[in-house]
Amino acid sequence: MAKRWYKAVSYPLIIMILSVAVLGVAGFPRHSDGEQAKADPSEIMSNPLSQDPYFYEVKKQWEKDQVPAGMRDIPIHLKSIANQSPDAAVQMGSYQGENDVLLWSKPRGWIEYVVDVEQEGLYEMAAEYFPYTEEDGGSKQPVMMTIQLNGQFPYREAHSISFEREFVDQKPEKFDADGNQLRSLLTEITGWKSKVIRDSQNAYATPLLWHLKKGKNTIRIAVLRQPVAIKSIRLQAPSTIQSYDEVHQAYPSTTATAQNIIELEAENFTSKNSSSIQTQYDRSPLTTPKSLDLVRFNTIGGSVWYKGGQAVSWDFDVPEDGLYKIAFRVKQNFRKNLSAFRTISIDGRVPFKELSNYPFAYHSDWYGATLEQGENEPYTFHLTKGKHSIRLEAGYEPYVPMLALIDQMSSEIRNISQEIRIATGNSEDEYRVWDVAKDIPGITDRLQRLKQQFELLTEQMGQINQETNSVSQTFRTSVQDLKDLLDEPNEIPYSQLTIGSLQEKLESQRSQLMDSQLQIDKLFIAPVDAALPRMEAGFFEKVGGMFASLYYSFTADNQLSRQNDQELNVWMFKGRDYVDELQQLSDEKFTPQTGVRVKVNLIQSPDLLVLGKAAGILPDVAIGVTNTSIFDLALRHAALDLHQLPGADKLVDSFHPGAMIPYRYDGGIYGIPETTNFKVLFYRKDILKQLGLSVPNTWDDVYAMLPTLLQNESNFYVDPADFSYLFFQNGVELYTQDGLSTALGEPQAFEAFKKWTDLFNVYGLERQVASFYNQFRDGTLPIGIADFNQYMQLLVAAPEILNEWGIAPIPGTKQPDGTIARWSGGAGITPTASVLFNDTPKEKQDLAWKFLQWYMSDEIQTEYGLNLEQYRGEAFRWNSANVNAFVNMPWKTEDLQAILEQWKWIKDIPNVPGGYMTLRELGFAWNRVAIDGENVRISLEKAIKEINRELRRKQQEFNFTDSDGNVLKKLDLPQVTVPWKGAEVDVD
Repeated sequence: MAKRWYKAVSYPLIIMILSVAVLGVAGFPRHSDGEQAKADPSEIMSNPLSQDPYFYEVKKQWEKDQVPAGMRDIPIHLKSIANQSPDAAVQMGSYQGENDVLLWSKPRGWIEYVVDVEQEGLYEMAAEYFPYTEEDGGSKQPVMMTIQLNGQFPYREAHSISFEREFVDQKPEKFDADGNQLRSLLTEITGWKSKVIRDSQNAYATPLLWHLKKGKNTIRIAVLRQPVAIKSIRLQAPSTIQSYDEVHQAYPSTTATAQNIIELEAENFTSKNSSSIQTQYDRSPLTTPKSLDLVRFNTIGGSVWYKGGQAVSWDFDVPEDGLYKIAFRVKQNFRKNLSAFRTISIDGRVPFKELSNYPFAYHSDWYGATLEQGENEPYTFHLTKGKHSIRLEAGYEPYVPMLALIDQMSSEIRNISQEIRIATGNSEDEYRVWDVAKDIPGITDRLQRLKQQFELLTEQMGQINQETNSVSQTFRTSVQDLKDLLDEPNEIPYSQLTIGSLQEKLESQRSQLMDSQLQIDKLFIAPVDAALPRMEAGFFEKVGGMFASLYYSFTADNQLSRQNDQELNVWMFKGRDYVDELQQLSDEKFTPQTGVRVKVNLIQSPDLLVLGKAAGILPDVAIGVTNTSIFDLALRHAALDLHQLPGADKLVDSFHPGAMIPYRYDGGIYGIPETTNFKVLFYRKDILKQLGLSVPNTWDDVYAMLPTLLQNESNFYVDPADFSYLFFQNGVELYTQDGLSTALGEPQAFEAFKKWTDLFNVYGLERQVASFYNQFRDGTLPIGIADFNQYMQLLVAAPEILNEWGIAPIPGTKQPDGTIARWSGGAGITPTASVLFNDTPKEKQDLAWKFLQWYMSDEIQTEYGLNLEQYRGEAFRWNSANVNAFVNMPWKTEDLQAILEQWKWIKDIPNVPGGYMTLRELGFAWNRVAIDGENVRISLEKAIKEINRELRRKQQEFNFTDSDGNVLKKLDLPQVTVPWKGAEVDVD
C-alpha cells in the first residue's frame, strides 16, 4: 500500500519538477518589454467562438423573453460611416451602372454604422450587392463577411455571412473525339442581387434575426473574402411563412384541366450558386438521356451537392392556371437511413413552412419523390400560366439542436479526460487500488449525464429519420460503453482510451449530420390527378443494365490497351474531373501543337501499374502516381530514367531538390513531381491574442508557450507519426551516404529521437487526437502543424472562423551560425508525380516526354489549376509542384508568403531497398517509449537492429550485396543541406 501511495504521489511530482527544471521561467510567455505575462485562468475564455451560442439557442431565448418583432424598415445610409479600421479599402463610387454605392475593393478591414431604433425588437437585415467581376479583381468564390452588433457577435453564425454568386454551364455541350461528353465551363450570371442575410452554410431556412435595442445601435461589418459593391443595407421586420393549410385555403377554386406533365431534365438547370455542384453521369436504365457506352452527364448533384446553402434553380413554363403537384426522380443512397434536406422555393419564396428543410428519405437506388404531407397526399401548388422557377437548397437545420449538444458533450469529454490524466499522472499504475468516489469526486455523475445525453441524441435521430442508421448506432454503442464504465467505476482511471474513443465517435458524426447529398435526374410539375411516369427500374431492367455496362466495359474505348503510334496513352490516378480537364486541355492545346492525339484514361487503383507491367499493357505516361510506387517500378527496371532525355536537367532544376529526393535512385531520376503537400503552422489568432501568446518561431518558443496552453485547457498539435521536423532540423539523416544502412545510430539521431518522444512524455502533447480540424475549429487545439488537406478543409468547410486563423512557417531549430532551419517532410506527406516507362518504344518515349514537359510547364499547370477551381469549386484548389503555377492560384497573399517560406525547407525521405522498414520501426519505437514507457536508448536500438536486418535482406535480393554481405554496388544518396532559392517568388 505504501508503495502504491508513493508512486501515486511521486510520479506526478517528479514530472512537475522536471517540467519546471526544463522550462524554467522561460516557460511563461513574456511581453515585448520583458515582463512576464500574467493571465488569470478564470478571465481567459478557451475559445470565444465556441462560447457563442448557436442562432437557434439565442432565438429560443428571445421567444422565452418575448422579445417583440420589429415593426418597420430602417435604411442604413452607406455614406454615413461612423468608424472604420485603417486597412478598410472602402469608398463611395460607381459600379455596374449604379452611383453612390459602397465599393469594398479589397477583402480586409471593417466599417461601422450607427442606427437609431425607435422600438426594440428583432429585425432581419437585407442588402443589395454586386460581387466584383474577374476583370475587376474578383473570382468565382462567394463574398464572405462578419457582422457584429453593439461590439459583439450575437451568435456564432454571425462570424460567417456569405453573399453568393450565380453560375450556369456554358453551351453548347462539348465532346471528346470518342463522343464522351466533357465538363462544361462555367459562366457567371452577373448583376445586382438582393439578399436577406443568412449564415454562410444556410443551416436555417429562414433569415438570421438581429436584436436591436431602443436607441443607438452599432453595426460593424467586415469583409473577409472577395471584393464587393454594396448598393443598400436595410433592417426590416421579420418575414413569416404560413403553413400549408393556411396557403391551401387561399387557393382559387380553379383547377388545371390539361393533363400534360412538365418534365425537366435536372442537368439542364437555369442557375446554381456554387461552382462545386456538378452534373453527373449515370447508367441507370431509366436515367435520361440514356448512354451506356459513352459518358453523358445526365443528372446533377450527388456527393458534390452536400453543403448547406448550395442551391440549384430551374425555370419552367406552365400552360394554364391551376393546381399542380411536384415530384422528382432522385437518388439518395449516400448515407444509409439518413434523410437529406432541401428547402424548396417557388418563384423566389418558400410557399409554406412544410417545404423548409423538406426531407428526402434514404433509398438504395433511384426512386420517385413527390412533395407530400403524407403517403399519397401530395401538396398542391397553385401556379398561373407563364414562366416560373423552382429552387432546391441544401440544409441541415433539423440537426442543429443535436450539433449544439454534441459541442457541449465533446467539451465535457475533454474535461473529463484531462481530470483523469491529472489524477493518474498520465500513466496507469497496475498496483494502485482506486476509490473513484474519493479520488476523482463527481466523475461518475458526469459520465452518467453523458450517458443520458447520448441516449437523447439516439432518440432525436430516431425522431428525424425513423430508422436506425450509422449515426444513431454509434450513439447507441457509446451509451453501452458508458454503461460498462459506470458498472465498474473504479476501473475508470484505466479507461482513458475508451473515453477518448467516445470523443472520436462523437466528433466523427458531425460531418454525417451536416452533409446532405442528393442526386436528381428529373423534375415533374404535373396536374394533381395526372399519373406520373415510372421512376424505379424493375429487377430485369437493372440486371439488363448491369450486363450492358459489363459488355461496354470490354469495348475498345474502355480497354487499357496501347493505342496507335500517333496516340499517347495516358493513365491518370485521380478523379473524373481531373481527367476531363486534362483531356480537354490536351485536345485544345497539345494536339494542335504537335499533331499527336492524347487519350487520358481514368484509373482508380495504382496496383494496375504492376498488373499492367505483367500484362504488357503499360501506358506511355502515368500521372498522379505516389513516390513509393515509382520507386517500386524503378527498382524493377520498369520506369524510365528521365535523366537521359533532352531537357531533363532544366525541368528537374525547376523543382525543389528536397522534393526530388524520393524520385532519385541509383544515379537516375524516375519521376517528376506533380503536386506538393506543404506543412505549415496553423494558429488561431483570436485565442493566442487572448492568452497573450505570439506565434512561435522556434521549438524553444513552443516549449515556452506550452505551460500557458495547458493551464488554459489547450495544447499544441503535432502529428505523433511525423518525426521529420526534429530529425532533419537537427542534422539527422535516415541512411548513410552509401544507402546501405541506417544512420539512426549516430548521436544526433538519438538526441532527435529523444526530443521527438519528449514532446509527448515531458511536454504533454496529445498522443492521440481524433480530429485536429474539429478541435482547431472549436478552439480546444488552437495551434499545431498540419498539411495542405487541413488548409483546404478549413478554407472550404469552416467559414465561421475564416478571419480567426492564420498560417506561418513551422517552428525551426537555431543552428550554430545563428540561422533557423525549418526542414520538414517525410512522414505523412504523399505528393504525386508522373512517370514514363521502359517498355514504351523509343519514338513513343520521345512523344511522351514532350507531353510531360508540356503538362508540367508554367502555362499549362496554371491554366489546369485555375480551370479546376473556377469551374469545379474551391475544393479543387490545385497544389502544383510547379512553384510558378502554384503562386498563380487564388491564395491569400499572407498565406502564400508563409507557404513559400516553408517551401524552401522541403526535405523528403530517400527511397532505398527495404526502406519501408524505417518508418515502420520508428513508429514502433515511438509507441514503446511514449505509450509503454520503455527506455529511449533501448527502444531506438531495437529499431536500428530491425531496420538494418531488412535493408540487408533487400540488398541481397536486388544485388547490392552478395550472400556473404560483400558490397557489390552502393547508392549515392542525394544530400540537401541548404534552403531552396527557387521558392523566392514575388507574390505582391
